[in-house]
Amino acid sequence: MVSFKPLAAAALLAQVSFASPALSTRAEGVHLFNCRPSSNNVAQTWQSLVVYCANDSDCGNPGYNPSSDNVCVKSSSGTAWNYHIWEGGSQSCTFPTGVKFSWNISSNAQAQPNYSTVGKGSNGYRSFTGYKDDHGAAVSYNSHSCEKIYYYL
Repeated sequence: MVSFKPLAAAALLAQVSFASPALSTRAEGVHLFNCRPSSNNVAQTWQSLVVYCANDSDCGNPGYNPSSDNVCVKSSSGTAWNYHIWEGGSQSCTFPTGVKFSWNISSNAQAQPNYSTVGKGSNGYRSFTGYKDDHGAAVSYNSHSCEKIYYYL
């Protein structure tokens, strides 16, 4: 005979996710991207961007194109592979809206496993935890193809 164990059933139900549109969205996030010209023309400007997403899951969608109010250009160079150095100290970027996002990333962050905690951040309203990304998410911005290097949730 099988006996019913209420605590075991409650633990099992706690692990079950009931998807709904309201519950499937994530909170806000800030993402750090390195971007190359979509045409791979090395004479064009290469960029590093800080991108704010009110719904964090948008920042990981292929083809996502953030509005200019949600983008802070950290560096821009005509030299191929001349991206901003994200690691090794405290940094910040101010969005066109006037909101400043400050962060730090450990100097050895790229040596860490993907999705590891690599730093902290703040937008003046709340704190964020930073993670190393797997460089898999590609978004588009201003005729550039961007890959996510780090993200803050």
